[in-house]
Amino acid sequence: MAANRIMGIATARGEYADVGGSAWISRLRIALMRDLQEFGIDSFDASILQKTAPRSLTQRVSRIAFGDDLAGIRYLSKHGHDIENWALFEPFQILPLESQPILRDDPDLGRALQLYALQFRV
Repeated sequence: MAANRIMGIATARGEYADVGGSAWISRLRIALMRDLQEFGIDSFDASILQKTAPRSLTQRVSRIAFGDDLAGIRYLSKHGHDIENWALFEPFQILPLESQPILRDDPDLGRALQLYALQFRV
């Protein structure tokens, strides 16, 4: 594993689109109204973003947030709402608060690899 890889806690400044929030769902429903038929979607709601949506649909959602000069997007993982995902638009600056090297035998890393049926290639 590369020696320059770390994991930790950081913060990034800016305003983010909470695309799973009711205000954004309402906005996306209107903004994507013409596109929904193309994706075979009759009604847009939060569950659409929790599915493995077509990549072109999620790209359109990103473009809407990017067009508002936001710093990125916040959304909950489809693998569990206890996992927050953040997509940051470039350019961005991450302000590290705490970090540590990623070790091959890290138990959290091992669980994540097992959860997603992944393995390292060296």
